[in-house]
Amino acid sequence: MKIVVIVVIVAMVGGGLWAALSYVFSGRRGSPTEAAAVVATVNGQAIHFYDLHQVFINQLQQLESQQGTIPGRAYESVRYQALDLLVGNAVLNQEITKRNLTASKDEVDAEMQRIIDLFPSEEDFRTQLQYAGLTEEILRLQLAEEVKYNKLTDEIIGDLPVSEQEIREAYEQVRTSHILIRPEGTSDEDWAVAEGKAWDIYSQVTSDNFAEMAEAHSEDVGSASSGGDIGFVPRGATVEEYDKAAFSMQVGEISEPVRSTYGYHIITVTDRKEAEGEEFEAARAEIEDRIRNEKGQEDLQAWFGEVRQAADVVIVDYQMKAFEQLQAGEYENAIHYYKLAIEQQPEDGYLYASLGDAYYRLENMDEAIAQYKKATEIYDDYALFAGLGDLYKEMENYDEAAQAYLRASELVPNDIWTQLAIYQYMKDMDRPDDALIVEERIAAFQERQNEYLKAMEEVETEADVEEVVNEPVEELDGDSDPDK
Repeated sequence: MKIVVIVVIVAMVGGGLWAALSYVFSGRRGSPTEAAAVVATVNGQAIHFYDLHQVFINQLQQLESQQGTIPGRAYESVRYQALDLLVGNAVLNQEITKRNLTASKDEVDAEMQRIIDLFPSEEDFRTQLQYAGLTEEILRLQLAEEVKYNKLTDEIIGDLPVSEQEIREAYEQVRTSHILIRPEGTSDEDWAVAEGKAWDIYSQVTSDNFAEMAEAHSEDVGSASSGGDIGFVPRGATVEEYDKAAFSMQVGEISEPVRSTYGYHIITVTDRKEAEGEEFEAARAEIEDRIRNEKGQEDLQAWFGEVRQAADVVIVDYQMKAFEQLQAGEYENAIHYYKLAIEQQPEDGYLYASLGDAYYRLENMDEAIAQYKKATEIYDDYALFAGLGDLYKEMENYDEAAQAYLRASELVPNDIWTQLAIYQYMKDMDRPDDALIVEERIAAFQERQNEYLKAMEEVETEADVEEVVNEPVEELDGDSDPDK
């Protein structure tokens, strides 16, 4: 339910350039000294540690929901991305202030009502808002940002023309059913066989038996059971060949086999949603705005790039400044700022690794290795040991490289891809004994996986048996033999 609320809110906010930049709200109160520390300024406006930390955590959670656990070694990059978002947010807010763009209570109320209307009831909306850990006050602040960002967007691309045909085509939808015949392989012969089968089915199919034929012959598992029906789709929602055929047909028509990357489709249109009537007219303005925003994204990005470039951005945080310099290829400057950051945080092992990266870019391998060794003394992190191994390997110091790689392997016994990579490194360095150690770890991992799968099968079997045992037994009638 948290995801539902978040998706709904994000869908309502800006939709493009502004969506990722409307995270920080005013109203931060009583921050401790560290939280109030300035990490950067944008045209003199301060960005505080508190704001950076909040956006960093938000970014980290989003990445981990998509990719799984993010290693600590990558935190620096994520933190810099968070800072970049805050800089962009500041630039936009300053532009909004300069243009005197505001959001009235009525405008925010209207946006709030749009969201509430997406839920079965207002009570359900508030319940899910609470589950998501949000308050109405925070949501209203975000919606106020949306209103202002939309006004800014309108000032930049509001004159971009949208034709009547574009509006109508964006509204129109067709409901189709299809019979899909896939080739068994990728050869021309495979495709020819599939085409022949599709034409054979086409010769037999009619409007009356289409659903029956789809259930019997279609290889689209998702739609075959429902007679090939894939529901209403707007233009561009399917592959180009399917889309072109579907929107060129009238209700009841059946297409000849249409080839796409998936195979051959036999398509029938079962309904159409035309651009006419009160419903279309009510949606016209929203569709026009959406099309204009889609068409204007390139212009918006170009405009934003210009104002972002013109902004006077000063990064105060030493680590973020060092990372910026590293990305810019200014390696001496990066080393300078990483050293300053280490003076502030001497127990942060990842800072030493980043400093090692800067030395590596300057081809100072001895110093790069020295910094990575310091990093591994602080953090027992496989990524740091793997990085140290890479440096030793490049220096052809295979004894030290093998030792570092073995420690990395030991720290992630269930990461099969790391194990396989390290095994290959050992082979490349002609270290058969060390390769054997990693090979044994791979075998142990596979054994654990097999045991797990076996346990899961036993659990499923027990569940099946329990279901059968607990099935209700029909009562025996009076004439039945009780011994049977």
